[in-house]
Amino acid sequence: MEDLEERLLRLKTREETERYIEDLKKSKRHAYFYQYLNQYAGAKNISIKEIIDSSEINKNYVYNIVNGRRKYPGRDKIIALCIGASMNYEETNRGLETGGYCRLQPHQDRDVWIAVAVNTGNYNIQSINEELEAHGLKPLEI
Repeated sequence: MEDLEERLLRLKTREETERYIEDLKKSKRHAYFYQYLNQYAGAKNISIKEIIDSSEINKNYVYNIVNGRRKYPGRDKIIALCIGASMNYEETNRGLETGGYCRLQPHQDRDVWIAVAVNTGNYNIQSINEELEAHGLKPLEI
């Protein structure tokens, strides 16, 4: 699918705008992170318990997220849940965007180390936090 931002820049008429909005609705874009996480877990056949265990986030907090009671988890929580669900780089960035946050930033050391962990299949929060701390960076707040 073509980049939505590029398409948005080309909108000029009412008809184009209405068609764009309809296409957006059909593309199953998620309004909230919990919708994205639930859809991802279902598609990958991953249980929420597995995600909780891997993310190391308090289970009650996570259940409040996946049940839609906590619609706006913090950026670190989203990153940890994406890691807990073994999401790749693009899936993690999609989770961040759906949650209302910026993608992993290539000019921020902390985000670079997180991206490298995801890219190399290191889905261990404790290991990632140790790597961050070893480089004088703030660990994921979970």
